[in-house]
Amino acid sequence: MVWRLWKTEKRQDGTQSWPSDTNQSIKQLLGMYLSSDAAPFAGWAAPGITFTPDVEPVLRNGVRGYQLALWFWLFAEKHGTIAARMVRESFCLFAEEAQPSSGERIDALLDFENRLAHSIEGISSGERTFRLESLPVELPMEFFLATGFLRLAPESPYAGENESASLQGNDYKLADCFRHATEEALAVFRAMIDKVEFDAKSLSNWKWSAHPGAAERHLQRRHGNPLFPLHRQMVTAHDVYEARLADTQALHEISNELGELNHSFAQTTELPLNWQSFLDGYRDYVDRLDERRLAAGGQNAPLGDAIARLRTDILTTWRTSLHRSRHSLAALDHEEAQRAERRALLYGCDWTAQLLSNGSLIPPEEVVPALLSESPAELEKVVTALQAEPRLHDTLVHCRATAHRLDNEARSGGRNIPDIAGKLRILDGPPEQVPH
Repeated sequence: MVWRLWKTEKRQDGTQSWPSDTNQSIKQLLGMYLSSDAAPFAGWAAPGITFTPDVEPVLRNGVRGYQLALWFWLFAEKHGTIAARMVRESFCLFAEEAQPSSGERIDALLDFENRLAHSIEGISSGERTFRLESLPVELPMEFFLATGFLRLAPESPYAGENESASLQGNDYKLADCFRHATEEALAVFRAMIDKVEFDAKSLSNWKWSAHPGAAERHLQRRHGNPLFPLHRQMVTAHDVYEARLADTQALHEISNELGELNHSFAQTTELPLNWQSFLDGYRDYVDRLDERRLAAGGQNAPLGDAIARLRTDILTTWRTSLHRSRHSLAALDHEEAQRAERRALLYGCDWTAQLLSNGSLIPPEEVVPALLSESPAELEKVVTALQAEPRLHDTLVHCRATAHRLDNEARSGGRNIPDIAGKLRILDGPPEQVPH
C-alpha cells in the first residue's frame, strides 16, 4: 500500500545497531513483537490513557498490530511491495515456529490493518471537519483509525453495532494511542529500515501465494516433486521472488495494452463502412488479452472486470448496429455462445491456459510432469478440453503415453508419485473417448 505519514514527528532512535541482513532483521523484529517490554510495542498506549479490562486486550492487540504493519509498509516503500510480501511471509513463518498458531493469527491481523488503513485513505479534509461553536475543527486521521478498528475488528465488543451506538469514549482514547504508538514505532523503525537491505537469497522460507501467477505456479509444481529431475525440484526464495516479479510484470503489460485499446475504442465517434470487421478486430484483440490474463494467473480479477467492460461496450455497439436484423443478431449471439464455451474449456484451468499461451513458461519436457502435478479435478478439466479440441488430440495421446512412461520410470527407481494411479485413469479415460 502507499502509506501516508499523518503529521508525525521525525524522531530517530540512533542508539541501537540494526542488522542489514533481511533474515536477521525480521527475526529481531519478531523478538521485539513477542516481548512484553520491548520498544516500540511496549509503548502502545499513550501516557495517561487507560482502558477497562474488557476492552484493553483487544485494543492493545490492534495498536501493536498497526505498529507491526508500519514496519512492513516502510519496508515496501524502500524495497517494493513484492519484497515486503515475501518478508512478511517469512516473519509469520518464524512466528509460527516460535509460538504455534501465532503465524496465521499475525498474518490475519496484518491483513486487517491493511484494510483498515486503506479504508480511511480516501477521507478528505472536508469530511474530517466539523464545527464546534462556529469554529472548524478537523479530526485527525487517527480518530478514523480508532473508530474503524472499534467497529470493524471481529474481536471488538463494538463490532456489528449500529454506527450511532456509543463507543464510550474509547474512540478518542484509542486515537491518542494510535498517534502515540505511531510516533514510538517510527522512532525505532526508520533506523531499522534505513539499515536493512533486501536479498531474497537470504530468506530461508516462504509461503506460496493463494493465487499464484504462471511463473510461481510452475515453481510450485516443481518444488520437491519426483516427477521432475532433482535439480528442478530445488526451488529457493529467490526463485519465488523473481517469479512474482515476472508475474506482476505480465499483468502490468496486459493492463497497459488494455488501456491503450480502451482509449482507441473510446475515440471512435463514427463506425467505418466495414464496421463489422472493424468491431471484430477489437473483439479479437480483447479476447486475446483475456486469454493472456488467464494464462498469467495471479490476482487478476480486477483486470478481468476491466476487459469484460470493454468487451461489453464493443458488443453493445455491434448489436446496436444490427438492431434491424434479427437473423444477424441471432448469428452473433450463437457465435458468442460458441466463443464462451471454447474459452471455458481451454482456459478453465491453469495448465491448458499456460500451455496455449505464447511463450509458455512450461518447458516442453515438463509439460506432462506439470500436468500430473495438477489436482484430479483440474486434470479432468484438462482431459475434457483436449478431447473437445481436435487440434489437441495429438497432445492428449502424447500426454497419456508420457505419463505412463514417467510412472514406469518412477516405479523402477523406487520412487512414489502421489495419486498417480487415479490420475492415469483420468488421463486414459473411457476407451471410446480417447483419440488414438
